[in-house]
Amino acid sequence: MTEIYVNNQYMGAVEDKKTFVDEFKDQRRKSLIPESVSVHVDESSNEIRINSSAGRAMRPLIVVKEGNSLLTARHLEQLKKNEINWSDLVRQGVIEYLDAGEEENALVAYSDDMLSKEHTHLEITPFAMAGVITNLVPFGNHNQAARLIIGSKNQKQALGIYALNYLIRMDMDVNLLHYSQMPLVKT
Repeated sequence: MTEIYVNNQYMGAVEDKKTFVDEFKDQRRKSLIPESVSVHVDESSNEIRINSSAGRAMRPLIVVKEGNSLLTARHLEQLKKNEINWSDLVRQGVIEYLDAGEEENALVAYSDDMLSKEHTHLEITPFAMAGVITNLVPFGNHNQAARLIIGSKNQKQALGIYALNYLIRMDMDVNLLHYSQMPLVKT
């Protein structure tokens, strides 16, 4: 028997955890369960954790079944023609949001050519894995991870002219970039 917890409260138990979780995900992909509700199996404690609490970080991924992405060329064409939008892809179960707990049970492929039968999801774009600010680091694909972290922190601390009325402002701790230069490369 596998215990089920909803938002950290015990709700019951099931005999076949794989069937339960598969059915839960199938109903969520059919929009019968809200897309923000996540489910994952904690194998070490033999528990199923369902979480619907607000404030969880969730990221969108493309659903993969039997080694094939559910996002087809037809979907992309419909998106270009504005026949469907992002919400339609989520309602159709092509895109789903995963939180950190559910990601533990997912095998995410970096690109289409890496897909195998074991993969459950596909990155929407390889850049999504790093984040917005980290992607602004020049030549990030040629650096180690530690250098990318340092570069992203530098991006967060970059200065320019924050306001045009800085000469008559009350705040006295003003930092300005006097000699700005064009960068040699751009991201």
